[in-house]
Amino acid sequence: MASIQEHCCGANMFFDKKKSNKEYRDYLKKGPSKVTGKIIKQLTSQMIEGKSLLDIGGGIGALQWWFLTMGGAQTSSIDASSSYLLQSQNHARENEWDSKTHFIYGDYTEVHNQVHSPDYITLDKVVCCYPNFKEILEISCCKANSHVALSYPTDDVISKIIFGFIILFTKLKTNSFRPYIHPVKSIRKAFKQYGYERVSHTMAFPWHVETYRKIDDGKATL
Repeated sequence: MASIQEHCCGANMFFDKKKSNKEYRDYLKKGPSKVTGKIIKQLTSQMIEGKSLLDIGGGIGALQWWFLTMGGAQTSSIDASSSYLLQSQNHARENEWDSKTHFIYGDYTEVHNQVHSPDYITLDKVVCCYPNFKEILEISCCKANSHVALSYPTDDVISKIIFGFIILFTKLKTNSFRPYIHPVKSIRKAFKQYGYERVSHTMAFPWHVETYRKIDDGKATL
């Protein structure tokens, strides 16, 4: 697996300031993206008030801002893109959420211990950024107190073609960042292994959007 320096460097080149600024403008104009909106819709039925959220690779922070407006007590964000993290920090400051937000720059698999166990963990288009999806799911399942919500690509031929073009693009740009498509059955099996049950599922092609609830604390241990 790539080192934290390699992963963060690749993320900074792919998810750069230009891209973060565009996504932030789109968010202010249109609200959360379609996939992020579906995660929000799934979590809306859960108890948010007074709870905490750890948003992994949260980008411009759409999930965090929704969580706080719903009465969430605290949000933390871990991101390997310094541009997106800075954009989120600026938004939190402008909305006087400094005391309720915590931002950490780095690779989630390396720095997750810097954050206390939250009630909710979100992984919006994050699993596909790691070659070893089992590691990131294990950390998340063991760390969350109640729910893990995520989006990840389908593993059909069309998705593989789409991701193939993305990989080609990053190679042409001499960027070390690479997206990955993992077996859907293996991802769902991992949640079951760590004592979670799926409570919501929908599609936003080419993404699966799912929320899992912890049902067996004994299995989800590091």
